[in-house]
Amino acid sequence: MSREDIKLSIKRVMTDRPFLLLLAAVIVSGVVYTAITGFSLQVRDAQVYSRVSAFGEQHFYKDHWQYLAGFALFGAAVTTIHTMLMIKLHNLERRQTALLLGYATIVIFVISLGYALSIMRLAFR
Repeated sequence: MSREDIKLSIKRVMTDRPFLLLLAAVIVSGVVYTAITGFSLQVRDAQVYSRVSAFGEQHFYKDHWQYLAGFALFGAAVTTIHTMLMIKLHNLERRQTALLLGYATIVIFVISLGYALSIMRLAFR
């Protein structure tokens, strides 16, 4: 992309206020999710519960605490990728799809936060 294309892309996003507010909400919810999961981590020498499954002989699986850092990395990755994808869809004149992706991203963060905190509650009790 040339500089003119990037400037035009930014200008198109800045003129659409509802889209810009949803984009900001996605970024804020991603930062909040990443901060909560990142600050919930505790360094432990012993193995901690890292996964819960209804299948198999065990329902709780243990691993090193670094595995749980993946929850914070997930938040950063989803925020970055979905923000770029929303902007790309908006520039391709697929505004409704971009808005749907934004709302779905916020729902994903809410569900993921509940899952991550329940795993961390088991791991660090």
